[in-house]
Amino acid sequence: MKLRSRKILVIGGTGFIGGFATEALRSLGAEVASFGRTPPRIKREGVPFFQGDMANANALTPIIERESVDTIVHLAGVHTTLVQAYPELVFTTNIAGMGNVLKAAQMNKLKVVFASTAAIYGRALPKKPSGVTEEGDVNPVTVYAAGKLLCEKMGQAYAQNYGVKFIALRISAVYGFSDLARRGAEFPTISQDARRLIELPLAGLPVVVEKGGREPHDFVYVKNVAEAIAESCAADNLKHAIFNVGAGEVRTLTDFADVIRKYKPDANVTVREEPNTAYPNQSPLDISLAIKELNYKPKPFSECINDYIEMTKARQAS
Repeated sequence: MKLRSRKILVIGGTGFIGGFATEALRSLGAEVASFGRTPPRIKREGVPFFQGDMANANALTPIIERESVDTIVHLAGVHTTLVQAYPELVFTTNIAGMGNVLKAAQMNKLKVVFASTAAIYGRALPKKPSGVTEEGDVNPVTVYAAGKLLCEKMGQAYAQNYGVKFIALRISAVYGFSDLARRGAEFPTISQDARRLIELPLAGLPVVVEKGGREPHDFVYVKNVAEAIAESCAADNLKHAIFNVGAGEVRTLTDFADVIRKYKPDANVTVREEPNTAYPNQSPLDISLAIKELNYKPKPFSECINDYIEMTKARQAS
């Protein structure tokens, strides 16, 4: 398998994307360890968990050395809407954490796969019919996105000056099972709004999305993202270091509401259309570079949404 004998530390491994990424990495043969501030809700046999804060400069290196880690998957950070409310968290958590990840990578000669965001494009219009490319204009309009862009630039500088192998994945809005019906979502993101529209009605709960009902976004299924992360860890001798990871097409939160109404006609769903300033309208991402170099093969929306609904039903019944 592609990652046999590789040892990978997933920072943010107990989070939404982190759990799926861990499984994708293991399916390619990697040994995986997880690092995060809170213990996992689901304990995975053979995946050691280390509790800590990436903003602590001394937290990562002892684990990396003890576990003989050769690659870091960096998924942790404070999300968009929380940063919108408390912008200082970009500096104290996201940027400080990235600095510590890159320092550890430099000291131990590691590869870093970093979860960036499509939000760094801001309101940029695509120059190609297929969508916004990695060479397109970047114009972040939120503090969160500006922080992600700085983290990308930091990674590129470490690659050029210190030999760190660095890949940034510009990931769009991610949907997929995250047990939101049970644990809720404070300061919900656009991604969490899409998930609430599926998971809460399936649990027999009402859901109200206050903003952004008809704003287009490139929504991507979490299993597709996880596979892109795993393939990025396996890839060598790449021509590029930055890749869009999305579905290559746009949908709206109203589309998710329509899906659940068709599946569950009695769903109590309200989606309002007031613009969401934390999420500017987004063009589709051109994902051809990831398809070509990372063997990225996103599955179609109909297949992904059916898998999501079946997984949600199974997990909620357990």
